[in-house]
Amino acid sequence: MNKTSLLSFLISKLLNKKHSKLPIKMKKLLLPLFFCLVVGSISAQQAVYPLPVDINNKDIKLSSNQFCYALPTTALRMEVTVVKVREIKGYYSDYAEKLLGLTNIISENRTFYKLKDISLSSREIRDDKQVFVVEPSANQLKDPNFVNSLLAQREQPFNSSFETTYSTQTTPIPHFFQNYANVTYTETEDAFVETKIINGVVTQVPANRTYVVSKTADQKVQEAVDRITQIRKERNALIAGEQEVAYSKEALELMINKLDEAEHDYLDLFRGIVLEDEIHYTFYCVPDPANVTMAIFSMDNEIGFAIPANTDHNQYSLQFTAHDQQDLKPARPPKTVNNGYRFRNPQSVQISLLLNGEKIHDFGIYLLSQWGVIETLPTNTDCDINKIGIIY
Repeated sequence: MNKTSLLSFLISKLLNKKHSKLPIKMKKLLLPLFFCLVVGSISAQQAVYPLPVDINNKDIKLSSNQFCYALPTTALRMEVTVVKVREIKGYYSDYAEKLLGLTNIISENRTFYKLKDISLSSREIRDDKQVFVVEPSANQLKDPNFVNSLLAQREQPFNSSFETTYSTQTTPIPHFFQNYANVTYTETEDAFVETKIINGVVTQVPANRTYVVSKTADQKVQEAVDRITQIRKERNALIAGEQEVAYSKEALELMINKLDEAEHDYLDLFRGIVLEDEIHYTFYCVPDPANVTMAIFSMDNEIGFAIPANTDHNQYSLQFTAHDQQDLKPARPPKTVNNGYRFRNPQSVQISLLLNGEKIHDFGIYLLSQWGVIETLPTNTDCDINKIGIIY
């Protein structure tokens, strides 16, 4: 028995002549009191109507005193970092072992991908499957704070599809490696005897001329080897202190570092270079309590990152395990369709990362709203709707 029925029953007993010895004046005062309580109870009621799951938000026609709110659901923001590795063969790789004894070299150009990092965060969005139309109470409509809050808290619909954004950090080819092969010409001089007539006398005069010739591949390779040998000699001389100048510690370290860099640049001409470009992907997914495993993306060494997940490649999935329950159960709807506000409390869920069905990482415990059970407040209960749902 609710409060109004109980109050009606008690007052009817008091007003009954057989059971009441109250003065007539007291009885006359109780009648308007009863009326005010009943009317006040009626004016405090709200009607809350659930909308069909398949209804389009644009098809909802509301009166000026009605508004919609949806229960929150939890979306997961995934940030994935993929490294694109570019291996570039050295210009002189064919001479690396013969002239320098290098065996661990890049013998051919190739590109492949590898996964570097995955991070996870959560945010609350509206659940389009749990939307309700509300008729506010008269008291709420008279409250300017309620009306202003209602207007301020309206949200635009959140797009929960797999829209992927990405950015790339590209590593440029080192200038020395990129430009060295362009130095294919050299100057050479020829000495000869030139015959001239000076003061009427035929005279042979020594002369020379300079011209540009193309270097052969063997010449360019030998120049690089000679330069590596010279760099090593200069560095050893600095370390051994053979120079006559007393360099400071800082100056000596700077010169040795510069020689190391120069040797590294020339060695790259033989062993090749490795460049790593980082690609950052960001996308959202909305877990479903009915599915404890959710495929999110796939990764292939040759092709790279792919959404949605491709079953032909390495497949990465999220696994959801309720922290406080043995079995995950979908939220149950209320038994009645026209009563108070609906709400649900988020539940603790363990989220793990799977690779081809095998667990490889635990992200930890997250509060997921869609794992909560939908409950109903009493019909005549006013509440802060922003705390239980998303108004729009």
